[in-house]
Amino acid sequence: MTIADSAPRTEDRLFQSRLDEAGVLDQRYILVHADNATLDLIDEAGRPHRCTDFMSAYAAVNFGHRNPAIERALARSSDLTGLFYGPEADGVARWLCARLPEPHSRRVLYQVGGSFAVAAALALARRTRPGRVMSIDGAFHGLGVDAAALTSVQRRFSLHDTGFVDLLAPEVIHLTPGTVPRDWDGVSCMIYEPVQGANGYVPLDREWLHEVTASAASAGVVTVADEIQCGFYRHGVFSPSAAWGLDPDIVLFSKSLTNGMYPLSAVVYKRFLEAGADPVYLAHTFQTGTLGTAAAHEVTRYIDGNDVAGMGAAVGARLEELADRLQAAGLARAVYATGPALSFEPTAVVSRELVRRAFASGALVFSGGRHGERIRMAPPLTIPDAQLVEGIELVWSAAGGRAGGT
Repeated sequence: MTIADSAPRTEDRLFQSRLDEAGVLDQRYILVHADNATLDLIDEAGRPHRCTDFMSAYAAVNFGHRNPAIERALARSSDLTGLFYGPEADGVARWLCARLPEPHSRRVLYQVGGSFAVAAALALARRTRPGRVMSIDGAFHGLGVDAAALTSVQRRFSLHDTGFVDLLAPEVIHLTPGTVPRDWDGVSCMIYEPVQGANGYVPLDREWLHEVTASAASAGVVTVADEIQCGFYRHGVFSPSAAWGLDPDIVLFSKSLTNGMYPLSAVVYKRFLEAGADPVYLAHTFQTGTLGTAAAHEVTRYIDGNDVAGMGAAVGARLEELADRLQAAGLARAVYATGPALSFEPTAVVSRELVRRAFASGALVFSGGRHGERIRMAPPLTIPDAQLVEGIELVWSAAGGRAGGT
């Protein structure tokens, strides 16, 4: 059977909604096969299209599509009971805690997806210290109503941004980066992304982040590091907050926690946040799914058995070369090279057109920024160097660069 033979007929796809991000492309495509950094697709006419993935599913597949070392989790029986986790759950929790400051003071609450992880973190904080929630301007914390209320970028693209979100506005403070509040009264917690993802891979200033989190902690405010997108080596280190010498009370992980195999998330919190907690809380139906923690277990084994940081450094070096070329040619501004990720605002073409041009030639990049004005590049860390170089040239051309130009 050929790739084209495996594609559903166009008339068979008419029941699928188009209310998603695929509308940025010229038409609908179907994923037929994926391998490491290569995606094989079918367009609406049944024609094959192959591209190099510079998106990694929003940093959910940092270790390559269908990584055979991680896909071993699929060999296990997958089940769901509601009350009982699989045998790998506690080992993964121990592994996560061990990579953060004060590991013996922490516990892990599993959730489903990033938005629910954010919601759980807010709940833990507000039950311990009632008050408003402070987020950083430029943040994106999810599509749930409470998470969306904390979000200040790309909200106009969100189907979920309705009047319910606005009702929570009085409970939220949006802090301008570089500002340190003088008074923390009435503030329950402060949540931040060390590298703001949807805002276009924009890193927060480290010195300021140290200052503002220290000020919050001294006032008893709970600090929350949202590393759902920026963690798991997306920017060269496992946990940016830990690597930067911060000690948040809660750290959130998801996405590449399972390398995209299951929507598992982890709320890694300090145990003092359990004070006064009830013995039983309702759980999400799928948070005990055994496939989630089995996949997470294989991810931890893969990280322990491979030089993931070295892979990221090699990818980052290539992307930094592209960053230098784009700036030298005047094709980009506000450029950030953060390990194996690159973001910039194109100057010769709007971001949406750059995405389409690059995709047509065989490279999948994606937009970011407050209004979608930036380009983000985040290939799997496992991408072969020759494929990475070839894909970079496609992006260079889509940005307006001349073939072979520097």
